[in-house]
Amino acid sequence: MTPFPVFRISVQNATLLSALYLAAATVLEGIRRIWNPRWAEKACLAMEAFPARALDVVGLLDLVKKEYAWGALTQFHVRLIFGAATIAVIFLLAIVVGFGMWLFAKAVMKGEEA
Repeated sequence: MTPFPVFRISVQNATLLSALYLAAATVLEGIRRIWNPRWAEKACLAMEAFPARALDVVGLLDLVKKEYAWGALTQFHVRLIFGAATIAVIFLLAIVVGFGMWLFAKAVMKGEEA
């Protein structure tokens, strides 16, 4: 059996997913700011929930909220932090899934040798 480039494929998928997620968020934010339909507001909140929850899990959401409330962070900075958190979570998941696939492929290759 030919070795399968699991990590390369995982990183490529994570890159594509990150780009699509950030592009969709940017388009939704643009629609929300220009026309402000109710559905765009709800969609933006839903997209912000993912990085907010990730920051909350690692204990950084309260710090971001506090710094934003005190004026140390602008809305742009908060969006940048949320975007970075989203990309970090997507790549972390890609690495974990890629490692699991690699272990599975190793087990299958070992089983074929036996």
